[in-house]
Amino acid sequence: MGDVKKILPVLLLTTVCILFCASAADDSVKQLDALLKKDWQKNELTPVQSAPDAVFLRRAYLDAAGILPTVAEARAFLRDKSPEKRAKLIEKLINSPEYADMMAMRYSDMYRIKSEFPINLWPNAVQAYHRYFLDNARRDRSYFDVVRELLTSNGSNFRVPAANFFRASANRTPSGLASSAALSLLGMRYENLSEDRQKALAGFFSRIKYKSTNEWKEEIVFCNPEPAVVNAGTPDGIDFVINSPQQDPRKVFADWLLNRDNRYFARAYVNRVWSWFFGRGIVEPVDDMPLPENFWSKIGIASVSGSQPSNSELLDYLADYFVKNNGSTRKLVRLIMSSSAYNADWKTLKAEQTLATQRFAVYPVRRIDSEVFIDILSIAVRNHESYSSVIPEPFTYLPKGTRAVQIADGSISSRMLDSFGRPPRDSGRVSERKRQIDDSQRLFLMNSGWIYTNAERSTRHLLRNRKLTFRNRADEIYLSLLSRYPTKAEYRTIEQYISSLGRKKQWRVWGEVVWALVNSKEFIYQH
Repeated sequence: MGDVKKILPVLLLTTVCILFCASAADDSVKQLDALLKKDWQKNELTPVQSAPDAVFLRRAYLDAAGILPTVAEARAFLRDKSPEKRAKLIEKLINSPEYADMMAMRYSDMYRIKSEFPINLWPNAVQAYHRYFLDNARRDRSYFDVVRELLTSNGSNFRVPAANFFRASANRTPSGLASSAALSLLGMRYENLSEDRQKALAGFFSRIKYKSTNEWKEEIVFCNPEPAVVNAGTPDGIDFVINSPQQDPRKVFADWLLNRDNRYFARAYVNRVWSWFFGRGIVEPVDDMPLPENFWSKIGIASVSGSQPSNSELLDYLADYFVKNNGSTRKLVRLIMSSSAYNADWKTLKAEQTLATQRFAVYPVRRIDSEVFIDILSIAVRNHESYSSVIPEPFTYLPKGTRAVQIADGSISSRMLDSFGRPPRDSGRVSERKRQIDDSQRLFLMNSGWIYTNAERSTRHLLRNRKLTFRNRADEIYLSLLSRYPTKAEYRTIEQYISSLGRKKQWRVWGEVVWALVNSKEFIYQH
């Protein structure tokens, strides 16, 4: 009885905290939705319905975790009639190991994690750096703390993973490092800055040095200990005179960048995270943000460097939310996935489709990212790709069953991954990732003996189970690949096809259904 009395206050406090947090989250979603709807009304867009449950289910799994729901998970979600089921699904996904894998892959693209030319991190550093982002994603560590560590770390790039921030650049001169930092942390193109701003920004990285050790390919990253006066400056025109080594120029830059009143960093990051879940940013492209001296005061106007018109209120709200929540990426993702924009259907009136897509009044349709697509294709045909290095070093062979999303090294790829647009991670630009479907991809999907043979093999369990009816078999295939049940027309088409075949050939039908679905736009595209 005494133990119950001790535990009861804790349980009550926990319940109150959960209810309070849920209420606060609901309020944030309402405010975000109000900003979205205000913009849609301003642009006279027709109200769009929420996406059907099956569409949302597949969308959320692919974006947040890079996987498809199992047949059992799909059935359970589609049967669930509770109004909170989407919120529960989002919570489940953003706390899953697969979510951390997916986020680590995105950071690996962003921060150029690659062992070979032109980045040359080498395998030990690649594994350490990838693990660093994976662990931080699992813990939902403050992104402000992560970036401060990236900018100020010294030591072995094998033993201090964050030190690889200054190693993972093809150009390790001050201007090269400044370019990498501007792209990754500010979403800005260094070459679009004026010449004096380029020189000033490079000043922050002018004291970085590298020293080799006796261990193969290991390097020590450190700040030059020799006394020097460093002139440096930020892209928005703030200049500093820094006495090094008493002051580390990198720390001065980090203090400016991560100041909670400085919104350049927060705007750039929330814009990038938004793009991970919509395929496009509020400012597009996400790594060509408006330059501060010309555009931050009027962020809704297209910049000469290529940025598209954006919803400035939406961007500001997300940046403020991110700052208030101490740089929690998980909370930001939860907010984005709970929004009416993310829950919207993918289609509207034909005349409004383009504008509605730009304004996120409908969910933007795009081809699934290369790694995710190959992973779900492997699941569809029950045969996983094998991955190993294709060059003499680093002799890396990944365990069988490794998902493409989990590959740490940008140097390790496959013909299929390359064909479907996996980025080489040479520059860190978002344009390295290709999301367009092309003829070579279509031809591969339609003509690949690997797909057809394995699709046939993958359905033999359906034939062995004599208790399964025709509809049971069709349901399992559709739920596993498209996260929905077949339509009446699809049931009818399959039945007619079975009837047209002789009894000895009917066993091939289910493999051919898998092959047909894998080649469908519904499977290939995120929608």
